[in-house]
Amino acid sequence: MKKATRFQQKKTSFRKRKKELVWFTFLLPTFLCLLVLTYIPTMKAVNFSFHEVSVIGEIQRSVGVLNYKVLLSSSGFRKSIGNTIVLSLMALLAVPFGFVLACGINGVKNTKAQTVFRLGFYMPNIITGVCIVLIFQYILQVDNGLINLVLSNLLGRKIEIGWLSDPSLTKVGASIIQVWTTLGYNMLICLAGLQAIPSELYEAAMMDGASSLHRWRYITIPLMRNSFIFLFITGIINGFSRFTDLYILSGNSSSGKPAGSLQSILMYIYQYSFENPSYGMACAGAVILFLIVFTVTSINLKVTKMI
Repeated sequence: MKKATRFQQKKTSFRKRKKELVWFTFLLPTFLCLLVLTYIPTMKAVNFSFHEVSVIGEIQRSVGVLNYKVLLSSSGFRKSIGNTIVLSLMALLAVPFGFVLACGINGVKNTKAQTVFRLGFYMPNIITGVCIVLIFQYILQVDNGLINLVLSNLLGRKIEIGWLSDPSLTKVGASIIQVWTTLGYNMLICLAGLQAIPSELYEAAMMDGASSLHRWRYITIPLMRNSFIFLFITGIINGFSRFTDLYILSGNSSSGKPAGSLQSILMYIYQYSFENPSYGMACAGAVILFLIVFTVTSINLKVTKMI
């Protein structure tokens, strides 16, 4: 009887392991892709950052932390870090704008009309980044740009603001493009969060005499916390990885024209990767960027858990 029980247990255990093995085979292709395309290149980049590397990718000699010292002592690299942080924070304006937009769309009771609005505001996310930049280069140009023309008509005098040519205003112009591009995505995430809030809470608040403003302040905003955290963290990460639109706005140059005001960390790394090849320096820059993003994300997670 004991032998039969043991045999039954072994048989059950074998079936369980076999079932687990089947699931592991489904995960294996994804893990292999991550290993080959992400983990191994990342480890190589960290290794290269401590070496002088030739154009064909061969390690010439070890330089220790010299690449990091050169980068951190460079005023251009420090300026690119500052540009990236400012641009990332300015782009986060898409979160509150997207939330307000989502509140307006959520108030539309007609489902067909709501679908039209959702699709219409999400359209910029479907358009390629290059097309958006080319459109906004016309809209934001100094002479006869759409925004300057509107301002001129409103104020009754000719307005010539260099949204993309004045170094003190280029970040504003670039942020307008980024906010417009990501507004639809932020709206969609906020709308999903709004529609997940139980209607019973609003009904109970209405019975207690709460106004629409109080319901919005004490029910909607607190229950949207997780959506805001998600959008805030992903927005910061996306801000630190901006390259394409800034590169085109700079005249297809990684120098961040005008006067380096649009040069992000990725554009600085691009210089050492393709324009003035020094792969050890480029890898050191990539490691520094990773550490900055990792630190900012960790702080965000810690702070948002405390709120």
